[in-house]
Amino acid sequence: MSAVRGLVAAALPADVDPLGYTPREQANIDLILRLRSVPVAERRTFMRPGMRHHRWGFASLADISGMKDGRGYDAHSISDRVDTIEDVIAKDDRVWAVWTLRGTHTGRLFGIPATHRRLEVLECGVWRIEEGLVAEAWFFGDELSLLRQLGAPITAELLGIEVDGASR
Repeated sequence: MSAVRGLVAAALPADVDPLGYTPREQANIDLILRLRSVPVAERRTFMRPGMRHHRWGFASLADISGMKDGRGYDAHSISDRVDTIEDVIAKDDRVWAVWTLRGTHTGRLFGIPATHRRLEVLECGVWRIEEGLVAEAWFFGDELSLLRQLGAPITAELLGIEVDGASR
């Protein structure tokens, strides 16, 4: 696969075969591959009632925009979104994956109006599976790359960085 494959598999101990999964681990991988293959609006069917997001993919953008808990993004934000899985591993009830999000910015995204620009952003996620459904999840997206692709001005103030003792 891609060079990203080495990033995820490298996290495993040297004596662990990343392709030697138990039937449960393989079922968990298959669940996540199915979940990532459907449109955002259809993903709830793979989640347990009360499923807990510990961290959304673009959490810093959510903090900056005030649009937390998934409110900054919906199915219209990147309406032709396709996720390409670059790598996936599993252990017990956890699945880790790295994927590339591709699509066109067609609707409001964390307060940024549609730019109709093509996007390609690397993301990763961790899921805990319970009784064949996602019970918990953590997501991490390359927010700086996303902002650059959207043409958003990237300032120290936007990023919450103090420069010479003062926020700019």
